[in-house]
Amino acid sequence: MYKLFINKFIFFIELGRYNKLYGAFLLMWPCYWGSLINHPIDLVVIKNLILFFLGSIVMRGAGCTINDLIDAPLDLKVKRTKNRPLASGVLSKKEAIYFLIIQLFFGLLIVINFDFYTILLSLFIIPFVFLYPLVKKFSNYPQFFLGIVFNWGAIISYYALHQSITIGLLSLYFAGVFLTLGYDTIYAFQDIEDDTKHHIGSVAKKIRNYPKRMLTFFYMVSSSLFMLSFYFFEINKYFFFSTTILIIFHFFNQIKNFDLKRKDGFLKIFISNVGLGGTISFCLLLHSIYFF
Repeated sequence: MYKLFINKFIFFIELGRYNKLYGAFLLMWPCYWGSLINHPIDLVVIKNLILFFLGSIVMRGAGCTINDLIDAPLDLKVKRTKNRPLASGVLSKKEAIYFLIIQLFFGLLIVINFDFYTILLSLFIIPFVFLYPLVKKFSNYPQFFLGIVFNWGAIISYYALHQSITIGLLSLYFAGVFLTLGYDTIYAFQDIEDDTKHHIGSVAKKIRNYPKRMLTFFYMVSSSLFMLSFYFFEINKYFFFSTTILIIFHFFNQIKNFDLKRKDGFLKIFISNVGLGGTISFCLLLHSIYFF
């Protein structure tokens, strides 16, 4: 009985990808950018950072559960995903739905700590989380849609502190969208043969003949929007240039290391963006400390 309980617990951990937290950090960093940019570090900011840390973990888990509930038949056809708990049958759909409700409940406990309009902004994105797994069934651009969903935290976190949405914030948001488009397209190259065979939509399929050129374009747009955001927020020139150089260097390194013949490297490039998001957050933190 004890062994059965442990096995079930492990399967639920795998279902929510709690054993692979890099996705949660990629979701969290835009929340931190919105919290740290153009605001002094005070107790409210620290509280929000803690809430966004916890919220990103639990909501990413909920998102993965939703994805697997919808995608289980497709996951079974793809080599990389066929052993996921729902696809392999070690967890039932009913068990996954209960698990989803629990995660959404904890997410609600976190979000109710904010003001009314911030709560509305948070709830606004939830239907799109449910819609995301369906996008790949009728579109080749699920990675762009994921970028829209995954970076919404920048909007929520900034609004929670400033009660406004500015051009600088929108530039920061779309910088994150194109960043996600780039790194998630690289991630999608792992499954390009299976996606083609089973008619699963993917940006990787659209750009497979000229991937480095298009990835360079995605990252050029992202870095330009980061710069535009820093300009609108009047970031100190030393932080402006140093942070921009770090971003561009990271993008250059990703393109340089991208190799269609080495699929084992795609996940490593994808995960490296956790470091990029953390670097941007750290630079914004230092800027807040020294200039507010």
